[in-house]
Amino acid sequence: MSKPEGASWTGLSAAERALLELMSAALKADGAAARELCRQWVRKPPTSSGGHSVALRAELRTLLTAAPEGSPLRGGAVQSPTWTPARSSDLPRDPETNQSLLRLSETPSTPGPVLDDISRAHVDRIVAERPIRERLQEVGLQPSRSVLLSGPPGVGKSMTATYIAEQMKQPLVVVDLASVMSSFLGRTGRNLRTILDYAAETECVLFIDEFDALAKRRDDKSDVGELKRLVNVLLLELDRWPSGSFLIAATNHLDLVDSAISRRFDVIIEMPLPGYEQRKILLSQIPVTVAAEIDEDFTSLLALATNGSSHSDIVRLVNGLAREVIVENGSLAKYSERVADYAMNSLRECAKDDSEVRSKIIRLAHGSLGYSQRKIASILGVSHPTVSRALAAQEK
Repeated sequence: MSKPEGASWTGLSAAERALLELMSAALKADGAAARELCRQWVRKPPTSSGGHSVALRAELRTLLTAAPEGSPLRGGAVQSPTWTPARSSDLPRDPETNQSLLRLSETPSTPGPVLDDISRAHVDRIVAERPIRERLQEVGLQPSRSVLLSGPPGVGKSMTATYIAEQMKQPLVVVDLASVMSSFLGRTGRNLRTILDYAAETECVLFIDEFDALAKRRDDKSDVGELKRLVNVLLLELDRWPSGSFLIAATNHLDLVDSAISRRFDVIIEMPLPGYEQRKILLSQIPVTVAAEIDEDFTSLLALATNGSSHSDIVRLVNGLAREVIVENGSLAKYSERVADYAMNSLRECAKDDSEVRSKIIRLAHGSLGYSQRKIASILGVSHPTVSRALAAQEK
């Protein structure tokens, strides 16, 4: 093995010389994996004594400097690893059933999920790390490789996974749990290892929904042992998950996920039900409300009426109201009126218990919807003077 120009390799042990020869060969062929090791060892070289070898560190720096022209090791543009692109025809299958264990999901450009500020900050940071992976590694940091999304059903976990993949410009590969899970001993674990190996070697974002089905707590007395083996597979794979791949898991029940598994994720995002402002944004983006040109005051009223609802509940409600209006009238012309009626009737109980919400409803109904004070009082089940006082307070 020829040494790079300027390298003496003197004063080194046989193990150190072997290491340098291995690194030299790797850098000439494919620097992606070797680059990370080499930079780590510049900071803390592995030696038999566990200490730091000054000579080894100097020789590693020489290797980095002697990398081929245009290599990212010379400060050039960051090159993507030579992964295999994800293709539907190459997705792994269960050898017994021939069912595909994964499916390739489309990642269309969308406004993205409507998230609370904390969740949005987490997602934005994860996406922002991908283009600067090399810079993070140079200072001894690993970019985020995995995220665990938790929260009630319908809060946008799957949509968030799609958005992350789209922003990373990577295909989203979704685990088909129905095909992965098997009643035959050992088959589920084998299928799980197959999909994790595939994702680690393929240019994609791997998404595992209903993650608690695979990563259930090992203290579950009803388990006969198979789930414990799955957890062990996941622990091993998460520990060695490559920095170039990305794993997204989602669960409605974080408390059911084995704690050793959840600790292995670089980021855990707990996604709550949408607040008032998030509901307003979501309502303004739903295609049917855009098509009907719903006024902001109407969406504000409906946002009040959908307190405690998930993202999917709100979309289902809005689309259902639109279908009713089109069936009855042949168009969306009276959609705003239907939305207002639904919201006002839904808020009746809330208006009785919360004076602040009641005042907001009254102001919206009177100023934006044109409802008379008597009509508002009748709908909300409050007295006419109560409505008058709320409106008078607004004018002060």
